[in-house]
Amino acid sequence: MDEEARYKSMAYGPIGAAVKAAMPYTEADPIGVHAAVLALYSAALNGNILQPNGRPSVVWTALAGPSRVGRKGYALSTAQVIVGDAIGDFLSLRREGGISSGPSLVQVMAENEHDSMTSEGGLDGRTLILDEEWSTTLQLTNRCPKYAGVLRTSWDGGRVSNVTKKDGKRVEVTVETPALGFHGHIQPAAWAKYVSLTEAQGGSFNRILTVSVKRSKLLRTAKHKRNPLSEIQVSASLRLAYEWARKQVREMTLNDAAAERYDDMRASYEDEMEELPDDVSCFFERAEEQVMRVACILTAAERKTVINVKALDAAQAFVEFSIASIKQLISQTNVQKARTVLPLDVKIREKLRMYGGEMTSTQLYRALSSRYTADQIFSIAEDMPDVEVTQVAQRRPGQNPTIFRLVDSPPEVEPQPEPIPVKPPARKRVPAKKAAAPAKKTTAVRPPPARARAVKKEPGQQAPPIE
Repeated sequence: MDEEARYKSMAYGPIGAAVKAAMPYTEADPIGVHAAVLALYSAALNGNILQPNGRPSVVWTALAGPSRVGRKGYALSTAQVIVGDAIGDFLSLRREGGISSGPSLVQVMAENEHDSMTSEGGLDGRTLILDEEWSTTLQLTNRCPKYAGVLRTSWDGGRVSNVTKKDGKRVEVTVETPALGFHGHIQPAAWAKYVSLTEAQGGSFNRILTVSVKRSKLLRTAKHKRNPLSEIQVSASLRLAYEWARKQVREMTLNDAAAERYDDMRASYEDEMEELPDDVSCFFERAEEQVMRVACILTAAERKTVINVKALDAAQAFVEFSIASIKQLISQTNVQKARTVLPLDVKIREKLRMYGGEMTSTQLYRALSSRYTADQIFSIAEDMPDVEVTQVAQRRPGQNPTIFRLVDSPPEVEPQPEPIPVKPPARKRVPAKKAAAPAKKTTAVRPPPARARAVKKEPGQQAPPIE
């Protein structure tokens, strides 16, 4: 099934109509455009559209696709054209790049709130992170112990704070009701490398709907001599819905049929979570709330507060596609890890070759990134036929260094049985040796008389009796 046919089940209301109308003028994946529109538009509505339980309805998305072929940037550009006129100067005033630490994230949201105090609209802390190099940011955020907590709390709409010192005094920066939006881009290989399982199990990544994307088509340059995105028509419906939503806070509700469908869906997700391993299910634990959030935004785009079954089904179709995308990314991650994990003996051999065939035990231990104990390294190396382990004596005090040496021709154990005990008996049976024995005796008889004569010359000794 191609992307446009797959997107048909997700397209609903003015948002679905706007994405379908833009597709003839973009090479991006329609599902990727839909994801970017949801992120941008929900961030603009953040704080004014609430779920039935009072929680925020903001939708965070990420596009996972190879460089160039994935058309991630094309999808974002298309989404910006679709919603740009509708949400006014929100993108130019509230857009932020990749923020890599928790304190910085709190500070940025607090500054946006502070800057809005003098505006006509009043307090407004809406912030949108557009991170087109999400993998680079993940490398840094994984080192910040506070970032994940601030991110998760902001998605929930809870209070976040950061304590600093200024002029020797303790200063607390607080955001009571964060209004944070997020949209990121990442390559599948980078996702496999930098998406931490620890953070995923903590809930950081089940708050982000990641979808796999690829190019939908190639537009002919001869047909579109200028930027084809400039031919996308502005959606008046989305502009009216934005103005409607910003007038007051609106809490969404489900009609009876949608409520029944939602309960069935929740039970289905819980059953699926029980069957999946923890390292997979942790990415989908908030699937039901994600469906609700998407349904709220799709319904708000219609200027309605009651969610119907069609909106709920369209939202679920998008979330299900995200679940399938993440399962595929996890599968690719496991394959990649399986290919990169090498046996210890192979790693030892490779490190010795890199260092010219000889290393001390300390050098080898460090080269293996200290992932193995000294006992493990010694045990494996002693059983390797092409590795020689020796200790070098030194005159200075201290322990003698152990040297691991890669030998060209490994010592073989086969020559050891060569001295078979059968050969010595064969030598005893040689007749030549027995025949030579009498000759030795005849030559040995002559010396005794000479020794006897030498003894007789001594006056104090008696000559031996002659028989």
